[in-house]
Amino acid sequence: MLGYFSIYKSDDELYSGGLLILNENGIPVSFKYTEPIKPSKIQKIIYGSNLKNYLAFQILSNDELYSPHDVDLILTDDSDLINYIDIGKIIMYIMEVSSDKGFEVKEKEGIIPINQNTSLRFYSSKLLDSLTLKKLKSYIEIFDIFEPFTRLKEALVYICTSKEK
Repeated sequence: MLGYFSIYKSDDELYSGGLLILNENGIPVSFKYTEPIKPSKIQKIIYGSNLKNYLAFQILSNDELYSPHDVDLILTDDSDLINYIDIGKIIMYIMEVSSDKGFEVKEKEGIIPINQNTSLRFYSSKLLDSLTLKKLKSYIEIFDIFEPFTRLKEALVYICTSKEK
């Protein structure tokens, strides 16, 4: 299964993190999130620019987040997270790029063609094995791999701004 993780920060400095888990066909099977958190002044001072990364680590290191699903890979739309979070799972920052290059992987990064002019560029927290790359390619062939981030962000905005959940 494939996880999508993001942290949202509202204008009034509320943070909420969420993990959307999809099956191999891109259908959501689970969505877990944190209630909005407003860091104290002292937390902002102590954690500084690492506050978001600290919150992400606290969320992603909780094994109950994934239960009962076997999440193979966690995709994120935040490039900072792959450098600061070390958990047992592979975290991958992905972005869509204009490229006519073929499939290319080097260490923890690579390019996977989506169509004739567009590719997925990825940066991974860990070295990828061939099985993980094969699964990622199959997800790309079955559904729009970037679209779930739109739904996830919309849900996190709603969580941070709505009185009703």
